[in-house]
Amino acid sequence: MMRKPMEDVVTHSADKPRPIAINHSPEQNEGAQQWRPSQPRQGNNRIENNPFFKKERSSAPFVPQIKQRSSPRTFLWSFAFLAFFVVAFFVINHFSSATIEVVPTSYTGHVDGDFIALKQASGDTPTTTEASLFHFISFVDTKSETVTPTIDKKIENKASGQVIIYNAYSKNSQKLISNTRFESADHKIFRIQQPVVVPGATMVAGKVSQPGSVEVTVYADAAGPDYNIGLGDFTIPGFKGDPRYSKFTARSKSDSPISGGFIGTVKVPSDADIKAAEDDIKLSMKTTSVEKARALIPSGMSFFPGSTIIKFEDVPQNYSAGSITSVAVKATVSIFFFDTASLTQKLAESALTGYKGNPLLLPNMASLTFTFNDPIDNVVLSDLTQIHFHLAGNPLFVGAIDIPGMQTLLAGKEKGDFGQIIAGQINIAKADATIRPMWKTRFPTDPSKITIKILPPEA
Repeated sequence: MMRKPMEDVVTHSADKPRPIAINHSPEQNEGAQQWRPSQPRQGNNRIENNPFFKKERSSAPFVPQIKQRSSPRTFLWSFAFLAFFVVAFFVINHFSSATIEVVPTSYTGHVDGDFIALKQASGDTPTTTEASLFHFISFVDTKSETVTPTIDKKIENKASGQVIIYNAYSKNSQKLISNTRFESADHKIFRIQQPVVVPGATMVAGKVSQPGSVEVTVYADAAGPDYNIGLGDFTIPGFKGDPRYSKFTARSKSDSPISGGFIGTVKVPSDADIKAAEDDIKLSMKTTSVEKARALIPSGMSFFPGSTIIKFEDVPQNYSAGSITSVAVKATVSIFFFDTASLTQKLAESALTGYKGNPLLLPNMASLTFTFNDPIDNVVLSDLTQIHFHLAGNPLFVGAIDIPGMQTLLAGKEKGDFGQIIAGQINIAKADATIRPMWKTRFPTDPSKITIKILPPEA
């Protein structure tokens, strides 16, 4: 072992580390063997030179990657983008909706039968054999038309007006023959020109509850203005000395005073012109009066052309003016109308085999032929508490769709349950549902967001 010469060691103070100096002179390394890298083997060269194993060497120096910190602006944009999609999602879901298209069931039946209806105000309770309840309204309409007076004519005209005859005697009806006399309080005589039957009184516990009544037109016994008495009360002289005398009375209708009595010469239109004007007025009033009646009928009620009664009267002329320049006609329009749902059910029971009582609509109800079974020409229509009538025709029944009920039934339900829900609705033939947005699989929980569209029934 060779000892290292002392001059190669440099001493230092105790507070510093002591480096070791190595002499690289050739003389000192003379005896050491010099190292040289060994030559690679041929096999290794073959692998390293294979392009598959050869690695690309980059001449650029290695630079460590430093993670960049996000700037505040980038963060804000990211947050806004996310918030937009969240808000859009909730908005779309909030405004989700559904549309249901429904085709109702329909049935065609045949009706040809008699029915009974009771007046609602009568207090009677309809039975299952009756066509529910009826209601009654009436109004008076007057229309005039100008005509040209062309001839001088001597006029002897009798005063006339409408009165109501009352039967407070018994429950039995009373027939009055034509020319029956009626005496006013000032002893003037008026007569009826046609026979009339006064209905019997309504009796309760053997006493008269409501007198029977009928409307008639009375005419003065003689022409002239002396019989223009206006409104008045009347007795029947033919019943004097009979208990009926005090029980059969008559009173003027408030809108039909006794008037029109005249004797003198006036300028008037020809008879042909007067008749033509009256015919035109009546034809026009048949249309306008029905339209006015229709406007008075409440919602949920129905009437028939045959249940509308129009009675025309000539309006007495004022001959005292010296000439006649117009023709006027008065129409009293009376309408019997019915609760639509109740009558439809009665008709369905009559016309449809196997009807299950489900609510139906009858859109062609007005096409049915309505006729009264009892004479009503001389009856006070407003006093009727029961009517018998006949209906004939081919009613078309359509299933009634309860829209609010359907909305509530479908709210929050899965769309996959839609078919089963519709199958349980007896009044629905078929239905289709569309939910928006398209990815929603449930109907909205809010029923008001479900729209029900009723399509025409299939032929």
